[in-house]
Amino acid sequence: MTTYTAGEQINRALRLIGMLAEGETPSAATAQDSLMALNQMIDSWNTERLSVFSTIDQIVNWPVGSINETLGPSGSLVRLNGTAQRPVLVDDSTYFKDPGTGVSYGVKLINQQQYNGIAVKTVTSTFPQVVFVNMTYPNIDIFIYPRPTRLLEWHFISVQELTQPANLSTDILFPPGYLRAFTYNLACEIAPEFGVEPSPQVQRIAMYSKRNLKRINNPDDVMSMPYAIVATRQRFNVYAGNY
Repeated sequence: MTTYTAGEQINRALRLIGMLAEGETPSAATAQDSLMALNQMIDSWNTERLSVFSTIDQIVNWPVGSINETLGPSGSLVRLNGTAQRPVLVDDSTYFKDPGTGVSYGVKLINQQQYNGIAVKTVTSTFPQVVFVNMTYPNIDIFIYPRPTRLLEWHFISVQELTQPANLSTDILFPPGYLRAFTYNLACEIAPEFGVEPSPQVQRIAMYSKRNLKRINNPDDVMSMPYAIVATRQRFNVYAGNY
């Protein structure tokens, strides 16, 4: 597979909006401004689940009896399989494992209103049932319930952030489809800085190329009816997310 540098991607994006002619190179200031725009665009794509192609599994040991821990570059939880990162968003496929038996257990993610509704948050149990994640920065704040009575191995699943090029000579290494999407979407991203309007064809390719990425990155979700609705026919609380 042919590789291209960030500078080559930027030059092509500039040509697409008519800011460069064939064989020309941008000024140093223009190239750096465009690199900043590329990195900010990629950073924004990290918040779009379907624009990211893979997930990351951060494995940590949750201390016995602890209710609240933090995860991130300076968090209280120490990652066992690499350097701890702040998740963009914790996925509901997050789970924990009992090191003694090797059995894994799923856990339900709840929101703050649901967690605040728990009357006694210090109740203990062998295994927790729910987890509330407060997306603070630079570390996320994690609360679990009930309080575990044994050491548990947690697997926090989140999207693997897209890599931002450090400089113009950095190779852009991504799965098929990303280079085209980066080029055409970057052209649309930087066009306003030069006071130009991308052509309808450039805008259309930018839209379709990103749509193709989202189509292939779409997880195969399984549709199901919540048991509480089927069993009791209760009304759903749209604010708390329960019945």
